[in-house]
Amino acid sequence: MKLNILKAPTFLLLGTMSSASFGAGFAIVEQSVTGLGRAFAGSAASAEDASTIFFNPAGLVYLKQSELDLAINYVAPNSEFNNDGTSSPSNGGDYGDAAKNAVVPNFYYAKPLNEKLAFGLGITAPFGLVTEYNESWVGRYFAVKSDLKTINFNPSLAYKATDKLSIGFGVSAEYIDLTLSQMANLGTSDGKVKLEADDWGYGYNLGLMYQATPDTRLALAYRSKISHTLKGDGTLTTANGTVLADQNIQGDVDLPETISLAIHHQINPKWSVMADATMTRWSRFQELAIESDGGAFTSTKPEDWDNSMRYGLGVNYRYSDKWQLRSGIAYDETPVPSAQRRTARIPDNNRKWLAVGATYHYSDNLIIDAGYAHLFASNPSIKESDGTNHLNGDYDVSVDLLGVQLRWLM
Repeated sequence: MKLNILKAPTFLLLGTMSSASFGAGFAIVEQSVTGLGRAFAGSAASAEDASTIFFNPAGLVYLKQSELDLAINYVAPNSEFNNDGTSSPSNGGDYGDAAKNAVVPNFYYAKPLNEKLAFGLGITAPFGLVTEYNESWVGRYFAVKSDLKTINFNPSLAYKATDKLSIGFGVSAEYIDLTLSQMANLGTSDGKVKLEADDWGYGYNLGLMYQATPDTRLALAYRSKISHTLKGDGTLTTANGTVLADQNIQGDVDLPETISLAIHHQINPKWSVMADATMTRWSRFQELAIESDGGAFTSTKPEDWDNSMRYGLGVNYRYSDKWQLRSGIAYDETPVPSAQRRTARIPDNNRKWLAVGATYHYSDNLIIDAGYAHLFASNPSIKESDGTNHLNGDYDVSVDLLGVQLRWLM
């Protein structure tokens, strides 16, 4: 028996602006609290702390002593659906707010090995998703719960090739765990579909940093795609818990590569500015396919995503030896090409960032960083259909981000 209910799954993944995912698509850009305070502008050229492991490992040679960074980013999203002509065989209500507050941690360790060589280790969550609608909402045949977690282990090395040029290289081992659910129309009542799958994948990152003048450096950074083949279990149960289908499932997904060009310029001892442009190759997502050993959950869903760009501009101000202030703006393009390709799991749209942050040197060995950003977005419209059910409306979307970090210098 084949169940057409699973035409919706954006099985693998996927992120949404209304979740723990706040880069374009379903990427999590919150990998640095100092970066958060300037909207991540110029992160590939900043080399301000050990988070350079993620953004550009070449920056490790700019850190003059060993450093341990522990950070927590608190994400408070809002994503409220407004119905506008949704039709299905069984109506629903409770449009509600599917967004769930989330915590995104970062861990970094950096150690200079000698005057030219440095080592670093980053543990991050580069992709993620947490959304959950009520099981009676009007779009329940497209999505109820979406829970995607990743954890990436990223050891890196940096080498100072010349007085001006530094190079960096890192490898990544990434674990992904996914749970998705939605309701299924069984005629007289609703059943529930649940998909669970996980996988390990591997990739790398590269970086160059060039000190053009004593005050200006340029940077180029690249993070590779990571290919995953998720395997797990799919079930369909009735309202009273009777299992109608229980099959092994499998799906392939490439988490996309990014390339970033950045500049950092020291205007004077107090002021510095930075900027960057980053491309993410979301065009890899042309379709998402699931296979199941009994065929019940086998489906293919077109995505047709586009590559996206992110542009940032930031400023740092050294108020005193103890205090440093920062701010930044950014514009983040969505890869979703149209309302017809936008889904209840991925109501993504272009967004604008406004951020502020500060650093306090508590002692010679302890530094405290904090950052805040608000993300503005136009209300994304949605016209999702599986041939039988049609979800029409838009979302009221906004996000607040707050991060705190401790840096221990050794």
